[in-house]
Amino acid sequence: MDVFGGAPRFFAYPRPVVVQSGTDAVLKCQIGGDPRPAVIWERNNEKIDPQGRYRVFEDGNVYNLIISAVVSEDSGQYICKAKNSIGETYAAATLKVEGEAQEMELREENKPLFLIKPLSTRVGRGEDAVFSCKLWGNPRPEVAWEKDGRKLNEIFESTHFSVGYQDGGWFQLKIFKTRAPDGGVYTCKARNEFGEALAGAVLLVDAGPGHEEEGNRNVKMFAVTEGKHAKFRCFVTGKPKPEILWRKDGRLILSGRRYLLYEDREGYFTLKVLYCKQKDNGVYVCAASNTAGQTLSAVHLSVKEPPVRFKQPLIDLEVWERDLAVLECEVPEDSVPITWYLEDRRLQPGAKYGMEEWGTKRRLTIRDIGVDDDGIYLCEMPDGGRSIAEVAVKGTILRKLPRKVDVLEGENAAFCVEVEKEEMDIHWYKDGMELRETHQTILKSFGRTHILVFVNTMPQDSGLVTFLVGRSKTSSQLRVKGEVSHQKSNANRVLHKAMFTRKQPLLSWVPAQDTRKNPPSGYVLERQEVGTGSQEWLQCLTTDSATSVEILGDSVPCEADYRFRICSVNKYGKSNNVEFPRTVHLVPVARIQAPLQDALVPEGQDGIFSIELSASVIGTWFLNGIQLQEDERFSMRRSRTHQSLRIRGVRDTDNGAEITFIAYGIRDSAALYIQGMYELTIVIDIYQFLTPQYEKLSIVSVKFAAPLVKFSPLSEMDRNKFVEMGNPIVLYCELSDPAAPVHWYKNGVELQTVEGLHIQSEGTMRRIVIQSAEYAHSGVYCCDAIDDVIRFNVEVEGEWIEFLTIHAVFQRDYLHCHLYSFLCSCLQKNTIPVTVPVCWYKDGKKLLLQSGWDTQSNATSRKLIIPAAELLHSGLYSCETSDDTVHFTVDIKAPPVTITTLCEAERNKSVEVGEPIALQCEISDPKADVTWYKDGIKLHEADGQDILAEGSVRALTFQSVTLSHAGTYCCRTTDDAVPITLQCEVSDPLAQVSWSKDEVELFCKTGLDMKRDGALRKLMIHSAKVSDSGHYNCKLDDDVVTFHVDVEEPPVQIVSPSQSQMELCQQTSERMVLSCEISRPNAVVRWYRDGLEVEENDNLILEVDGVYRRLIIPETTVKDSAEYVCDTADDSVTFFVNIAGNDADVNEKTLVLDCEVSRSNAEVTWKKNGEEVEDSRNVTILEDGVMHQLTIHCLTEDDAGQYVCDIIGNSGNPEHHMLVAGDDLILECEVSRPNATVQWLRNGEILKPDTRLKIDSCDVVRKLVLSGLRPSDSGKYICDAIDDKLITIVEVEEPPATFLNKTENNSVSAYENESVTLCAILSCERANVRWLKDGQLLNEDNIHISSEGNTHKLTINPLQLSDSGEYVCDASTDEMFFSLLVKEMKVKFVRQLENVVSVKGSSLTLFCEVNKPKGDVQWLKGGQEITPNRRHTIRAQGRERSFTIHQLVDEDAGEYSCETTDDRTSATVTVETPRVVEFVAELRNITVCEGEDAVFKCVVSLADTKLVWRLNDKQVALNERAVISSNGLCHMLCINNCMVSDSGRVTADAEGLVSEAELQVQGEFLPLPLTLKCHTDEATLEVEVSLESDELQWMRQGVLIHPGAKYTLSHRGRKHTLTIHKLAMSDRGTYSCRGFCIDTQSINHPGNITSGVCVLEL
Repeated sequence: MDVFGGAPRFFAYPRPVVVQSGTDAVLKCQIGGDPRPAVIWERNNEKIDPQGRYRVFEDGNVYNLIISAVVSEDSGQYICKAKNSIGETYAAATLKVEGEAQEMELREENKPLFLIKPLSTRVGRGEDAVFSCKLWGNPRPEVAWEKDGRKLNEIFESTHFSVGYQDGGWFQLKIFKTRAPDGGVYTCKARNEFGEALAGAVLLVDAGPGHEEEGNRNVKMFAVTEGKHAKFRCFVTGKPKPEILWRKDGRLILSGRRYLLYEDREGYFTLKVLYCKQKDNGVYVCAASNTAGQTLSAVHLSVKEPPVRFKQPLIDLEVWERDLAVLECEVPEDSVPITWYLEDRRLQPGAKYGMEEWGTKRRLTIRDIGVDDDGIYLCEMPDGGRSIAEVAVKGTILRKLPRKVDVLEGENAAFCVEVEKEEMDIHWYKDGMELRETHQTILKSFGRTHILVFVNTMPQDSGLVTFLVGRSKTSSQLRVKGEVSHQKSNANRVLHKAMFTRKQPLLSWVPAQDTRKNPPSGYVLERQEVGTGSQEWLQCLTTDSATSVEILGDSVPCEADYRFRICSVNKYGKSNNVEFPRTVHLVPVARIQAPLQDALVPEGQDGIFSIELSASVIGTWFLNGIQLQEDERFSMRRSRTHQSLRIRGVRDTDNGAEITFIAYGIRDSAALYIQGMYELTIVIDIYQFLTPQYEKLSIVSVKFAAPLVKFSPLSEMDRNKFVEMGNPIVLYCELSDPAAPVHWYKNGVELQTVEGLHIQSEGTMRRIVIQSAEYAHSGVYCCDAIDDVIRFNVEVEGEWIEFLTIHAVFQRDYLHCHLYSFLCSCLQKNTIPVTVPVCWYKDGKKLLLQSGWDTQSNATSRKLIIPAAELLHSGLYSCETSDDTVHFTVDIKAPPVTITTLCEAERNKSVEVGEPIALQCEISDPKADVTWYKDGIKLHEADGQDILAEGSVRALTFQSVTLSHAGTYCCRTTDDAVPITLQCEVSDPLAQVSWSKDEVELFCKTGLDMKRDGALRKLMIHSAKVSDSGHYNCKLDDDVVTFHVDVEEPPVQIVSPSQSQMELCQQTSERMVLSCEISRPNAVVRWYRDGLEVEENDNLILEVDGVYRRLIIPETTVKDSAEYVCDTADDSVTFFVNIAGNDADVNEKTLVLDCEVSRSNAEVTWKKNGEEVEDSRNVTILEDGVMHQLTIHCLTEDDAGQYVCDIIGNSGNPEHHMLVAGDDLILECEVSRPNATVQWLRNGEILKPDTRLKIDSCDVVRKLVLSGLRPSDSGKYICDAIDDKLITIVEVEEPPATFLNKTENNSVSAYENESVTLCAILSCERANVRWLKDGQLLNEDNIHISSEGNTHKLTINPLQLSDSGEYVCDASTDEMFFSLLVKEMKVKFVRQLENVVSVKGSSLTLFCEVNKPKGDVQWLKGGQEITPNRRHTIRAQGRERSFTIHQLVDEDAGEYSCETTDDRTSATVTVETPRVVEFVAELRNITVCEGEDAVFKCVVSLADTKLVWRLNDKQVALNERAVISSNGLCHMLCINNCMVSDSGRVTADAEGLVSEAELQVQGEFLPLPLTLKCHTDEATLEVEVSLESDELQWMRQGVLIHPGAKYTLSHRGRKHTLTIHKLAMSDRGTYSCRGFCIDTQSINHPGNITSGVCVLEL
């Protein structure tokens, strides 16, 4: 009988049940089992208690669960579990309740839902951007795309974007050739009759080079005082919306702490420069462009110094996070107080800021500096004087947040941060609460750039935004401007309404109606997991906006059903909780656990791609961007978190195909490569033994997949060789196929075996050996195996002769000369000077010096001079030494044809009608052709019009002129159009190249030719125009040469008037015309009046007539008197216009006041009635040396008064002199009288002559000479002449510090983990130095900086590979450079492999340890590399390396080795077959009578098994009663003469495997007779035994009798009775009884009852 046969099992499983709401639901199943199982019902892992609406009843083996009056919440899964002593089983049934909720659920199920939302993306300027999303909805929703809240067709042209749809619910938006304005937030709105859905994504467009500034521009002037803000506004319109770029002095400006770029509410594009400094001086250009064109506007910013200067201004600082920053300045006097500011925030002394004052020094100390301390610091004096310094905080965060961000309500607010590394743990916070991504909050990371965007901002979004990474943080204050209407709610009242959208996890609520008192300050949302039995509520989030929140899968720890509740809070407490009516099933957002892998598949076989996710989601597969559907070729499978794609029978056309998997928030791609096939043709002679006339051949073609030939990976050291000259060079590599051929190349040229160079092949090893290295052997070597290629960089080191500097362009650039002379020169390394001979060659032939030619040798310089170059001198020149060659390509061109300049009278002709006229000019080349133009139109010979050429004279004559002949004539030579030739040289004369301009391929057309001349490739532009400017590329398959061409328009000159200034006087009420003739008719000209650009109106007309530009004033007035300028950007002319009125009018009079002072540098002010007079329209103040003049134009009665010319010396504007210690100071001034007495003072003290100081007087000259200046000589020097003073400020500085050991060899190399010290010696001890690496301050753990006297040291210990680079010791006035090369440390084993013995079928791991964490190792078995697979796992953790073999088999035994490029360790693995001991026959229970023998037997599977016998857990001791024996596989234990005390458990232990049996020893029964008692209807049989025992069996006719209604069995003491009730004829027969040692039926057995049988007859 099968012992498991009684386990519960389902005869009929429960079926799904669908019922109407309010009715009863019955779930039933049929279960069998022996013994009868116990059955329970469960839901959500909780047992259903059969009470209330739940009832459970059984009908045989049918079990029922009845639920009364079901509701929609009863829908779900129910589990039926059955269990008995043998086993258990369970099954599930689904209950669905339909009713009133169906319509709502139908709406929820059919409304639009984003299965895959669009992903934020980052593209470069000019690239295409694509947003894709997958939607579900019935009917198919309508989709509209918007950018920053505006429809795309409102801001973009239709050609700039496209919207598409693909089967499967995929919608796509594509933006072509993105520009900076395209960056922003794009939203996809989906709508159908059941509702709508919204999703957003960010597009980030990286700034490219932008558009070039073309054309001429007018630069306006703007001035600002240092420390103030400068604001530039530019209003530009256009469709598509223009791209705005701001530049300063040609360099692109990006938004930052000091530059704010934004578009204000009025549509102005604004640049704000905060806290202007002297370095902000320059030209700022606002350039706007779109597809229709471009425009620009420029302004020159001039930053004025403050009226009171600091003696020592603040200095910009660059510090690391958590360091100390000290700012120091010096005010003019001790008593001047100052105030410190961080931008617009006043600083107060405290724990953060320390402020000190002593003398004129002022110091600010910033402690524990952080990213938010980065900014502009100001030291301000009471009179407004400011000193400014910029403190740059370096650390983890490279690009910080702005101090504040202002947006309008409804706009998007974007924040961007850049950190130093990718994949850092970052967090965004707002007002201390961490932000999560929702439909209104977008979080995105692009490598090191992280973005936060608030979509459609509201006033409630205002607050402090914080970005945190590690211990670094940066903050910004967000302010949302607009009319704010606040809805208030009472925190002590229950929320009025709560709603929940089922499909979209969007929770919405409405505040209570009573909002006048105690409005809430926020809301608290909590969640509870359903089905766990826990009643705990956990806080999800808090928010201060009473709208809605979206609950994402990432916000919950595991997949489950959740319920939510919400309450409002304020300072008085919180309201009652309101629970949302339904639960929602949330799934954590999936992430990639195992990404897609590139696949190499033989042609015709199946390609399989798989991806492992962290959660089960539905995804979509794409092949080259085309969505795949399940069909006979493509098979897609999903098993929980595992997704796979099978492509059946891959084809050759699939090679290189991109396979993409997209799911919610996930996108991953891999490539499909097709393994090639090769064909083997087998020729079989079938009839080779037949007669010749019947011979026949059979040809069989077999295709095999050709495995790819791959190189074994090499270390960096093996691939980069540095070899001393004369030493051998050995390059080697190992192939996967020993028969595969390879080709060796050097710098692209194939190598062959020659003397001194050997190419070797041995097994899988390929080798090239160069016996003696020379400098010519340096280069890039390649070993090409068709399917793979490996490269070696070889550099031969040593002293040799090479060309160091070449004073001509060679190789890919070319030298163009005119027919004058040219010089080719080169400079050799200063190792072997003048004695080294060189040879000059032209076109491969050695040059023989001709008359006038000269070769010069000067130290290491070599020159070839050809004094009078001719066209035949063009060619390829070479200068050769025994070790090196340098080439010069010389292209001789004829000089350009020029036209002799004509005088004014020749260029402007006036003639009467009918008279002849001749226009003529002289050119430099008599053979050159010219072309005549009239008003830009080319002229040809005609009647009455002759074009003549005589020698170098070119003439245009008219025999009889008419009015139509008036105009502008032009004579042009061919050199007016500038040709451009671009050329490069290729290594293969047959190579094909392609030319492109700005990434657009070029083709031959008119004016553009492409030529091929041997190895030269030329692009010729015959007549260059401005539009030909750009980047030109000459492309080969694997190389490209770039040329930058910049074509500028010729300068626009003003031809007439010839003088740069003109003065014009005219009476009022007359017409005035200011006219200029320019050199080019299409040039832009601007007119200015008193410095302001002129705008055309009724009283001022601007006229353009060909090359003439006119400004016309129809009727002049006195107010039109002004300075007018005609400006072409390249030239200008000024008109001084003076309009005079009636002679009798007093307004026309002019007053001139003159005075003369004693010295030219005296400061003079003019005053009227005590008030200073300034330059204005009617007042002119002039200075000419010692003469000063005040002119008042158009006198009026208001000009009457007292005028004074006041001399104030130079005390208000002292001279400044900066001198170096050791110089001489010479101060000299001139007084008005020779006998005048002066005193010299320094810092208020009278100076007297001494050994260093001399004071001289000669006539009116007074001189002070101070020799050997010292820093203590700094101060204010005054020459006091009683009535006047001359003040000079002198500052004496220490001589600049210089490095004394710069000439030493500062190139250092060392191995990693060693230490190196860089030493710099300065000329003075007190100089401060900074150490930098690659331009960055050093702040690493292994950096140690020290100084002793004038010696400064930088120690790096231990060295790392990343420490290689250029180091600079910066002393402000001098720099010293060091070059450090850190070589890779040899990889050695510090712990060797150990031999291992393991059992077959188990796992085995080999461990070893290398001396560096990043050391590469290779595992091998029997010399063959081991690759990871499902049985082999290779790991590297720190310095430990391990190799694991799973499920060991016999073939895994052998020698294993682990190798580095420098070391090897090995171990032997032994695989043993496991010893399996089993019981073939186990022990059986034995019952014997006391005194008998008990024999236990068992059979084991192995003959040599060690078996131990135990009785009652004690090992059986061998004696006369216990005998242990074995015969082959059979083992026996014999216990003789058993006693009752021997009863118990007998165990046989076979090497851990145990078999058990029971031994029962029964005491002896006394032989007593069996008696029979009969009554009328019953009979009693009785027997008495010798021992009390329950074990006595009664039988009738040998059949065992069981107690029941017919038979009664009983015993008392040793007496046992059997009573037979209701006697009948059928009860006749033989009755017997037996016990363990008694058998009343067998009378011959010794010791048994002799008469135990009774015959019953009726």
